[in-house]
Amino acid sequence: MAVSSGDIIRGVWGAWRLARRDTSGMAMFDVSPDGAAKSFVAAVLAFPPYMVIQAFLLSEKWPLLLQPGPLLIETLGFIAGWALMPAAMTWILPQLNRGPRLSQAIVAYNWALLLITLVQLLLTLLTVAGLFPSVLGLIASVAVAVACYLYEGFVLRTAVEVDVPIAAGLVVFDAVLSYLLGTWVDVIAQAAM
Repeated sequence: MAVSSGDIIRGVWGAWRLARRDTSGMAMFDVSPDGAAKSFVAAVLAFPPYMVIQAFLLSEKWPLLLQPGPLLIETLGFIAGWALMPAAMTWILPQLNRGPRLSQAIVAYNWALLLITLVQLLLTLLTVAGLFPSVLGLIASVAVAVACYLYEGFVLRTAVEVDVPIAAGLVVFDAVLSYLLGTWVDVIAQAAM
């Protein structure tokens, strides 16, 4: 199950096409069970940008993130956060009579999450560079968050072939789980610093 550069290019390109609301982006993905497993390389690619974002959130305390305890906690939190929705979909999709769409959903979700992470990194870098005054930074953060949720909804709607309310429910479910897990990881990581 080696992942080639072609797999990565097709995954990113498919996610980019979906971001442009082009449903034919799904054709770029390997939607076999093996392709679903390979799509988790997107998490490996997203981890460095994620850690950069975490470092900027810590501001002048960022070197503490390099200590073994906080680093391990953030790493495990990242892995759990990335795997949480695909794991939940293995139970949710059969309940929606969409079990056969599981591989498509996981592949599309993983590659889309990589793009979302990169957009969040870009927003973080622009904010840290001082390009957004405080109020404009808040507006940009909210706008990016809304755009990312809409994108995730479109990706899930396309991959799973469900109506908008079901896709919206999946996005809300993912957002709530991610928030709860992220809060828990942050509390533990702060305690370890």
